[in-house]
Amino acid sequence: MRGVAGGAILGVPLLYTQETWLHGRSVSPVVILAGVIVAFGVNMALSYFVGFRPGRTHRPTEDAVVGMGLSVLLSALLLVLLDRVGRGTSLENALGVTALTSIPVSIGFSVGVALAPRGGGEKAEQIQGGGGDLLVAAAGGVVFALNIAPTAEPILLAAELDGVRLGLLVVASLVLPYLMVFYAEFGGRERRVASDGATQGPITETLLAYSVAFVVSAAMLAMFGRVDAVNGAATARVVALAFPASIGAALGRLLI
Repeated sequence: MRGVAGGAILGVPLLYTQETWLHGRSVSPVVILAGVIVAFGVNMALSYFVGFRPGRTHRPTEDAVVGMGLSVLLSALLLVLLDRVGRGTSLENALGVTALTSIPVSIGFSVGVALAPRGGGEKAEQIQGGGGDLLVAAAGGVVFALNIAPTAEPILLAAELDGVRLGLLVVASLVLPYLMVFYAEFGGRERRVASDGATQGPITETLLAYSVAFVVSAAMLAMFGRVDAVNGAATARVVALAFPASIGAALGRLLI
C-alpha cells in the first residue's frame, strides 16, 4: 500500500494530461520500451536506497520487478476508470499509454517508504483535533487541484465519463485515500488510527477529507471560470477534479 500511495501521488497528475493519452498512442513502441527499461534501472537503484519496504534493501531487483508490475496494473486500472482505455482501444494503443503512464507511477512506488516521517511531521502533535487534519487536507488538495483546474482535462473527462464511471471515481476518491492514510504503514499511522473525537474516526475523517477536496475542487474550477452554475455538468467536473485533490488531501494528512 505504501508503494501504491507513492505511485498515485506521482502518477495521478500525469494521468490528467491529454498529452499522455495522445503520446501513448503516437510515440514509437521502441521509444516507450526504452523508457520502461530506463525506469526499471532507476527503480532498482531506488529500491536499493529507499524502496517501499522499510529495511529491505538487499533484494532491489525483486522489489523493482514487483514495483514495476504493480505500477503497470495500477496505471491500467486508473486509465480504465477514467475511460482512457476501453473496448474500442486497440491493444497496441492500450499497451502504449499504460506503459508510458506506469513510468512515473513506478518511480513513486519505489520511494513509497520515504513519503512520510516515521513519527509524523515535526510538531505534528501540535495540530490538534479534526480541524487540524482538515486544514492539512485542504492544503494538500489545493496543491493538486491548482495544477489541474486551469487545464481542459477536467472538462473533457466530465463530458466523456458516464454516471457509472463518475460514481466509481467518487468511490476511488474515498477508498484510495482511506487505504493510504489508515492502512499503509506510514509514520504516525498508529496515532492517526487511535485519534479520538467525533470527526477523527477513520471513516468519518475520510468522508470529511473528501468533502474538503470536493469544495477545494469546486473553488478552483470556479476561480478559473470552469463552472458558473450548479448543474449536472458542473458537478461532473468537480467530481473529476476531486479525485486528484483527494490524493493530495491524503498526502497532506500523511505528512503530519
